[in-house]
Amino acid sequence: MSPTRSVVRTSVASAGILAVFAAVYAYIVLSKGWRVELAKPWMLLSLLGALVAFIAGWVVLGRRDAGPGASAPKLFVSRGSDLAKLPKSWKTRVAELPAALRVCALCLLGVALARPQRVDAPETLELSGIDIVLVMDMSGSMRAQDLQPTRLQAAKEVIDNFIVRRRTDRIGFVVFGREAFPALAPTLDYQALRQTVSAMEIGVLSEEGHAGTAIGDGLGAALNYLRRSDARSKVVVLLTDGSNNSGHLDPDHAARFAEALRVKVFTVLVGQSDEAPITTGQDFFGRPVVQTARFPMDPALLQRIATTSNGQFFRAADRGTLEQAFHSILDNLERSRIADAGVRHTELFPFVAAPALLLLALELLLSSTLLRRFP
Repeated sequence: MSPTRSVVRTSVASAGILAVFAAVYAYIVLSKGWRVELAKPWMLLSLLGALVAFIAGWVVLGRRDAGPGASAPKLFVSRGSDLAKLPKSWKTRVAELPAALRVCALCLLGVALARPQRVDAPETLELSGIDIVLVMDMSGSMRAQDLQPTRLQAAKEVIDNFIVRRRTDRIGFVVFGREAFPALAPTLDYQALRQTVSAMEIGVLSEEGHAGTAIGDGLGAALNYLRRSDARSKVVVLLTDGSNNSGHLDPDHAARFAEALRVKVFTVLVGQSDEAPITTGQDFFGRPVVQTARFPMDPALLQRIATTSNGQFFRAADRGTLEQAFHSILDNLERSRIADAGVRHTELFPFVAAPALLLLALELLLSSTLLRRFP
């Protein structure tokens, strides 16, 4: 058989084998929904050069006539037509299989050198999660009724809905009034967290007569939970209706600590204005006595805290805007998850190189046994 015809048969066999491999790989990638890319696509040029050199050497030199063993004894027949009429065995029909296996192995090794990688989309990294600490104001002003039924009850219900919508985020809980109290460390036990939030009432932290709002201490307690966190994203949601008038830690200093720890602080100011209706007791007939009281607010402080820590400030004047604020925080958390998670590359080199080595081993085995060639 002429070298040219041998090359053609080898090429056809190689194309068939490679088509099978391509179909298998395509099925795996499509069925699993993988996104695959090459880290070093330029390495495919080395594959092309190797194949060109291989084929050129085969054609120019002649695998049989110019290669090793050209001076060895050969079998001559008087007429080629008589030889062509001889019956062909299965070995004759697959004589070019070892060469085809070698070509396929070279192709697969070339692809392996290009470093195929599976790129995991951010949504597949959901389990990475975010560490969140909810910080809620429990000062007496949270009894105000400009949000129904009260600021505190409205906040607890919205926070409960926020917790229900989480899946893989660890959530902690801190409350503060005149002083701060770390109620629950970040956890995935949402049921325990919801029960803790639900149980919080005015007066739990201190006596009714000891008024105060320690915003800095509340934020500091949350940061103490998060300073050892290994989560990609760390967030504090601070909900208050007043100004900082108690505690030991200045809120602006706490905001700078949050920035240093890469903790985003989302601040929510609850309440319509500095004056709000509040129940002060009952009259002679047992009816609630509602009076207007003044509770100073400091939106500028909450704005500074959010800005310093790369978070966001929200103002909730009613139940609807409070819910909208937490929905906006949820959306921001999802964007943070995607931005921080980025993409993850998984090397697929072994899945391409291993078949190539197997093909080379099979080629060596066949060339040495069943399909061994003699001079």
